[in-house]
Amino acid sequence: MTLQNVVPTQGRAYNLPMLVSDLGEFALIDRLAKSIESRNNALTLALEAQGSSLALGIGDDAAVWSAGSGLTVATTDTMVEGSHFLTDQIGWRDLGWKAIATNSSDVGAMGCRPTFALVTLGLHGDLPVEGLVEMYAGMMDALEYAGGIIAGGDVVKSPVFFVTVALEGQSMTIGNETPLLRRGKAAQGDLVAVTGPLGCSGGGLRLALDDSESGRLSEEDADHLKLAHNHPYPRVAEGIALARAGVKSAMDISDGLLDDLGKLCKESGVGAIIRASDVPADAILRSAFPDDWLGLALGGGEDYELLFTAPPDVMKIAIREVDAPISVIGEIQSSPSGVTVVDESNSPMTVGTGGWDHFEQTS
Repeated sequence: MTLQNVVPTQGRAYNLPMLVSDLGEFALIDRLAKSIESRNNALTLALEAQGSSLALGIGDDAAVWSAGSGLTVATTDTMVEGSHFLTDQIGWRDLGWKAIATNSSDVGAMGCRPTFALVTLGLHGDLPVEGLVEMYAGMMDALEYAGGIIAGGDVVKSPVFFVTVALEGQSMTIGNETPLLRRGKAAQGDLVAVTGPLGCSGGGLRLALDDSESGRLSEEDADHLKLAHNHPYPRVAEGIALARAGVKSAMDISDGLLDDLGKLCKESGVGAIIRASDVPADAILRSAFPDDWLGLALGGGEDYELLFTAPPDVMKIAIREVDAPISVIGEIQSSPSGVTVVDESNSPMTVGTGGWDHFEQTS
């Protein structure tokens, strides 16, 4: 054993990682702020070009910014260790990406672009500082992908590790209008559509929770499904394109297609019919779960694809203008009868609602 392995620094050996308890709150905040400074500054310039300006950022009692013309939207989401993620199942960088991406997805689902984020961390002392720095790098990856900057936040001591992101967004303006995508705008005769394939995230979660499931798949297929769960891509550009195309009704798929479509129908006072054969799922999911792929696609949750409805003429424009695969999977009915899934002979199917409920009782 060499001398450098045993000589302590601030009470810890050189070869051990620095923990939050070694650094303290204010030094940690400074460390995290410096780790994103140059990338955040570059994103600030991009926001200014779009009409949104940060007047006062990290370091004061509150952040100050001005937004461009149009409407401001805001969302927030919390990820709690043990409920939403396990640190031994998701990398630090993916954790940071997902914390931002879930909020960016909400903003994009409104047809808006992300602008300013506030990040609150609940930490216990034995978390590694370099892990948190890597998590912030993942946050910057997501902001560079979808837009926005980190304007400030908070750090608190907590027995359970959590990450809360509050994200503001800005609507675009078309002439004198500021179009928003909303859950309550679906109408009779609308077609129901989704972007991308569904169910891979649910499949990835199943693999993460059961090692025996992963063992029967190739490493490449298992990684594909786990990546869909840990590193979802928010459909921000696609949401803006839908709003520009004239779509009025949309939301992101976070709790599962059936649950989320049910919410959209309830807000609009309508019902929907979904054709199971038209629900998109990729070949890897179908091969990995030949008996369960449809259930995962209908109720797996955390796909962060866009669910939207539009009249047939508007849907044609959307399919042409949006740079993403779009699948028309059903129609909106006038009767507020919830969501019905039918098979190829148009007979109703019995399917579980799936989806995610934070307070669902399980045995």
